[in-house]
Amino acid sequence: MPAVARAGTDSVFSPDGIGYKCRQPMTTNTGVPSQTRVTAMGSPIVVASDLVGVHNKSGCVPDISTLSSFSSRVSANGKKIGRIGDKYGDNTIISGAPRVFSN
Repeated sequence: MPAVARAGTDSVFSPDGIGYKCRQPMTTNTGVPSQTRVTAMGSPIVVASDLVGVHNKSGCVPDISTLSSFSSRVSANGKKIGRIGDKYGDNTIISGAPRVFSN
């Protein structure tokens, strides 16, 4: 089972992040949480429709991708939770809570 992603704490890989002509891969974070009641190791859990951390993407425009893949079974406050391997558009969550896992 993959580790649960925590809002504003864990890393996200962006294949088309910022750089020369805005097409250099980068790492950003999981962004601001839309819920704060359910936590993992003291940080709010990422849930469906949360925004990726602020960064520019291809074409030098801000990336406003929301969590678009998530657990099919586990929810927090009625929204499915994000884990390592889940995506914000073309951005992939690459880190999570080291002691909290979900299917």
